[in-house]
Amino acid sequence: MAQGKEFTEKQREEIIQSLEEYLKLGYSRNKACELVGFKPTTLSEWVVKDEGLRIKLQGYENYVNVKARANIVKTIEGGDVSQSNWWAERKMKGEFSTRTEQTGADGKDLIPSEEHTKKSQDAINDYLNK
Repeated sequence: MAQGKEFTEKQREEIIQSLEEYLKLGYSRNKACELVGFKPTTLSEWVVKDEGLRIKLQGYENYVNVKARANIVKTIEGGDVSQSNWWAERKMKGEFSTRTEQTGADGKDLIPSEEHTKKSQDAINDYLNK
């Protein structure tokens, strides 16, 4: 038997609707629940039992991201070169990134190639032998 209060379908829909506003503003599920006076654990239980609800909540949570992306596309379509550059630097990093990597994969040290190390050592030796 479930602990606590059982909710009618109408009450459940009202709760989800009240959470929608906060989730679309970028609040976490826990914070949205706090703002509407609802237990996050109850929402988690609902989500586990209802795949459709999980998808609906994810849609609310992604709302701002979708709107932001749409705005970016509109400005690029309008000819905004700076916005196009910004997008390219972030989404097509291999070609357009202005950033220089200081570490290798997963933050590990960059390891110079043997050839690079030998050339560097040869240059140092040449300099010292002059």
